[in-house]
Amino acid sequence: VAAARRALQRRQKKLDPRKLVFIDETAVSTTITRLYGRAPQGERLIQKVLHGNWKTVTFIAALRNNRVTAPFVLEGAMNGETFKAYVEQFLAPTLKKDDIVFMDNASVHMVEGVEEAIEARGAILFYLPAYSPDLNPIEQLFAQLKSMLRKIAAYSLKQAAYTVDSLCAAIASSLTKISRSECAAYLANSGYGQSNR
Repeated sequence: VAAARRALQRRQKKLDPRKLVFIDETAVSTTITRLYGRAPQGERLIQKVLHGNWKTVTFIAALRNNRVTAPFVLEGAMNGETFKAYVEQFLAPTLKKDDIVFMDNASVHMVEGVEEAIEARGAILFYLPAYSPDLNPIEQLFAQLKSMLRKIAAYSLKQAAYTVDSLCAAIASSLTKISRSECAAYLANSGYGQSNR
C-alpha cells in the first residue's frame, strides 16, 4: 500500500487536472444536523433532530477540476449492480477520450462491466491505493456538502428533520453553491496538478 501511494504521489503533479475525474459515494441521513452550537451561558442548546424513523440516502457524484458532474441519489446503500448502472447511465456519458477516472477499490466498484463502460468512452479507470481517502479529493467535497446540509437544517426548523425528498432537494441546492475554484482547490489540496489550469 505504501509503495502504491508513493507511486501515485510521484505522478500527481504530472497529470493534467482537466482530464481527472474522481468518483465516490457517501451516506447522508435524514437526521443530519449541526454537531456543535452556542447558547447563552447557563442555558442548554436545543436543536430538533429526528429520532427513530430516519432514512439514509447514498449520494454519488464525479468531481472534476471545475465542476461536479453525474450526481445521483439512491435511497439506501449502494450495491454492485446499482453502481454499474450508475456508471453506464450517468457517469459514462460525461466522460471524454483520455479522461482518467479515479475510484477507491471498494467491492461495489469492482463489479464486471464498470471498467468496460468507462473504457468504451475512451477513458481510463484507475483504482486508488487502499486506505487512501486523502488521495481522492471528492472526500473534501463530501465534507463541504455535509457542512452545508447541517447549516440548512440548523437555520430552517422545518428542515431540521429532513424527509428523503427534502434531503434530496437540499443536496441539489447545495451542489449549485460549489464553485469552480473550490473544485480546483480540492484537487490541488490532494496533490493533483496545478490549481490554476
